[in-house]
Amino acid sequence: MDSRLPLLTVETVIFPGLVLPIPVTDVQGRAVIRDLVENGGELVCGALAVRDGYELGERVFRSLYGTGCSATISEITLDADDDGPVEITLTGSHRFKVAELDGAGDYLVADVEWLPEELGDDPLGTAMIAVERFRRYAEAVTTISRPGLHIGDLPDDPSTLSYLMSAATTLLTPDRQKLLEATDTTTRLSQLIGLLDTELSAIAALPSLPATDLSWSTMSPN
Repeated sequence: MDSRLPLLTVETVIFPGLVLPIPVTDVQGRAVIRDLVENGGELVCGALAVRDGYELGERVFRSLYGTGCSATISEITLDADDDGPVEITLTGSHRFKVAELDGAGDYLVADVEWLPEELGDDPLGTAMIAVERFRRYAEAVTTISRPGLHIGDLPDDPSTLSYLMSAATTLLTPDRQKLLEATDTTTRLSQLIGLLDTELSAIAALPSLPATDLSWSTMSPN
């Protein structure tokens, strides 16, 4: 894999395997799409979630998290030269940590270190507990919101499972980022169990969560 990626700044955390439509409205993001299209080949970029940001003229300055996910662009709904926003579909692939940023061009480019997918001490046992919590969470969300969260069959692979449940749970960006940055699958699943317990308590106290509708890639993030 190439260790140098053009960067898209996004408003949510992209997980390996997640398929998500993303609007690209800023000048830098549109330049990324334009150059990828013009260069031909596979449309691969790095997706980093935004902490906060502000605009100054045509430039958008943003504070970014240091860990992101490479992503393949599978659809572009408008021509990149059009003046309107570009809608793209991203499919998350591999996690990375930013080693160095290059902001000399029209958009940020990152030299990245690819993060391994370690299983940890007890991925299967922890996954069983996480799935039980997640099914309770999905049932609770479906009870208070339509169409709710319908999960169907879950994957057997603990790593893929950890990312799917992380993506499908309604969480704030810092919590989602923490799950992305987890050192191994067992740690991610353990963190998710704690977050699901918090969400279940919140639903019981104040049932007001929105419906969730996520698409998932059949590929493994490993």
